[in-house]
Amino acid sequence: MSVWRRNMKVFIDTNVILDVLAQREPFFRDSARVWKLVEKGYLKGYLSATSLTDIFFILKKHLGQDGAYENLGKLMLVFGVVSVAEADIKRARKLGLRDFEDALQLTCARKVAVDFLITRNKQDYPMEAAETITPTEFLIKCQQRDKTIPAK
Repeated sequence: MSVWRRNMKVFIDTNVILDVLAQREPFFRDSARVWKLVEKGYLKGYLSATSLTDIFFILKKHLGQDGAYENLGKLMLVFGVVSVAEADIKRARKLGLRDFEDALQLTCARKVAVDFLITRNKQDYPMEAAETITPTEFLIKCQQRDKTIPAK
């Protein structure tokens, strides 16, 4: 189990980012708080390059191309982007997870040696994965370990 420290590295799954951008309830609030912790420099947050393409595709349908590009730019200002290469695809494939996208997310998280993989779909990741945690669980852990972390 990772020990809380400032500037911890976290990998944010696509569903958490979409919760914020689409303000999906009941997940929006805690997902947005995790985003804010990255934005304010308490954490170093990462997304996979494939998450960005997925997010862009979804946003383009709802906001048009200009709106999708605007949001993509905002994401890239806040989060580091983990590239995906052929070797990563091969590693992900060898994991044998039911969902290849989750396997690739896990491979990217391991590539940058994160402390936590933050997702709403913990059940989709193997138990031996980097510590997989929901936004709500992560925020509780943060508050327990560092009282200076903003509660909201």
